[in-house]
Amino acid sequence: MHVVFAHHEPIDATKARWVAICRTLASMARLTPVSWLTPDSAARVDAYFERELGAARPIALSVRTLPALRKRLGITLNGVFFRAARKAIAELKPDVLWLRSDKLAAYFAEKLDTSTPALVYEAHLVGELWAQDRGAAASSARKLGRIEQAVYARARGVAAITRGLLDEIKSRFSYSGATAVAPSAVDLELFSRRWSGITTNTVVYVGTLQFWKGLGTLLEALALAPGLRLRIIGDGSEKERFDLRRKIRELALDSRVDLSGRMPQHALPSAVCGAACAVHALPPEHSIAARFTSPLKLFEYMALGMPIVASDLPSVREVLTDNVNARLFEAGNARALATALAEVCSDQALAHRLSVSAHEHAQRFSYDARAKLLLGLFDRCVTKRA
Repeated sequence: MHVVFAHHEPIDATKARWVAICRTLASMARLTPVSWLTPDSAARVDAYFERELGAARPIALSVRTLPALRKRLGITLNGVFFRAARKAIAELKPDVLWLRSDKLAAYFAEKLDTSTPALVYEAHLVGELWAQDRGAAASSARKLGRIEQAVYARARGVAAITRGLLDEIKSRFSYSGATAVAPSAVDLELFSRRWSGITTNTVVYVGTLQFWKGLGTLLEALALAPGLRLRIIGDGSEKERFDLRRKIRELALDSRVDLSGRMPQHALPSAVCGAACAVHALPPEHSIAARFTSPLKLFEYMALGMPIVASDLPSVREVLTDNVNARLFEAGNARALATALAEVCSDQALAHRLSVSAHEHAQRFSYDARAKLLLGLFDRCVTKRA
């Protein structure tokens, strides 16, 4: 089976999605031929693999650079890349066209006919609900809804990162084609078990500073747990950094919060495993947090054997179970979070039990397993077409 993956955006090391894209592509290319259509050069792709992932791009993952016109302020004229991708696909004649950009998928949903590759869309959110989460105009939400409707009307297969997202897609868009739930994954070689016990009073958070990550609740919880410190590994926009620092000052936490900034993925294990526990404090009011997210850090925490304190939300419960492989708290409740953090950070036996269970559970979420799951979906789509 020949798979083509296309994405019109250039690699951005500040966005976690590129870790998932590159590692999934690499694992898939070890099993079947994969061609990647991208505005980036092969040299730039290789540099990302080496600098950010600490790995080499597999030879079987071929990179085909397509023209893309970018204007000032980072705006891309998508049509240039889209037309070039359509031409490349006609030449390559793959069995499957695998996409995770809604705009690109909508374009090919219109352009593909029954003689062309099976279109498989990897869904990460519901556009209309995401627009509502971030307070976008109603017209923007409706536009995203129309784009998604076009995608699901023609996609032969859909892979969703959570069961909650897949159920929403089936209900909202009446989708009845082939499906799979393909959560995020972890490089089990890089993220081997390293946590060795509670030797510090520091809690660690890895991720971006976006509004729906629950950092406000986390800081409020820290203020209620004076014996703990917090290390934040990640970055965001200038406004997000400003808002975070202001919140830290307001709560008088300057001496207890370490802002480490973003790190390449290969540097995370050693930076994380010295903490007493890891935290995942998603808020309940945003759909993307409550039902649709499958964050890389959660699987990385588990693979390292970190004791985890996380929000009790449907998206989280698809992976974690309270008092089995994590300590779950009432989402959005700073006092409940403070209590859970203090409990895990002070109870060596509890932390060790959670650590062992989390590490064992992580073994089923390798990128190789994710690639096999996706290839199984692709095979069903190709067979159905035949």
